[in-house]
Amino acid sequence: MTNPSIGVLIVEDDPVASSVYEQLIQNRQDFTVIGKAQTASETIQLLNVITPDLILLDVHLPDANGIDLLFQIKHNHRHIDIIMITASNDAKTVRDAMRGGAYSYLLKPIMVESFFSTFEEYSQTRHTWQANAHIKQDQIQRLFQKSPPAAETKHEAEALPKGIDKHTLRKVTQAMKAASTSLNAEEVGMQIGASHSTARRYLEYLVY
Repeated sequence: MTNPSIGVLIVEDDPVASSVYEQLIQNRQDFTVIGKAQTASETIQLLNVITPDLILLDVHLPDANGIDLLFQIKHNHRHIDIIMITASNDAKTVRDAMRGGAYSYLLKPIMVESFFSTFEEYSQTRHTWQANAHIKQDQIQRLFQKSPPAAETKHEAEALPKGIDKHTLRKVTQAMKAASTSLNAEEVGMQIGASHSTARRYLEYLVY
């Protein structure tokens, strides 16, 4: 039985680069380009209409940072895998992409061999997920060596400033998500067992 084609959405503001990626992807029978977007807003609109398996995402978009878009997509569409494609090779951007849940990270200018090997690896990984009801230990190790850490919030991916603790920050975030209405600093403090001033400091960090 033939595996269904893997649907790809290309998010790239340069139409020439976008066309090159599309042509490269078309060389593989197991992938199909089902959509193209040049901005973050176009991407969000398209995701209301189509459901890609994989997104090829640029970091530098006209209306948003691709890393921010990565976090947004993974929050709302956890099943969609994302490969970043960018000229940004600074450690923070790469780290944030990994922590945001990116499957892989390709640097521009793109080497065709790297492009194809990344797509081949993704195809094999996806086949492993779909073909096995139970996965053996050696397969799990290979998958986890490749797979990124579980997606974190944007604030968790950043280096935390002095006075902000990761565990307390997570408690505050969870309290806010669980609440049916907005909470003030006093209410958050009561829920997490912290003082009003501590809760306020964390809320201000999350806002700014």
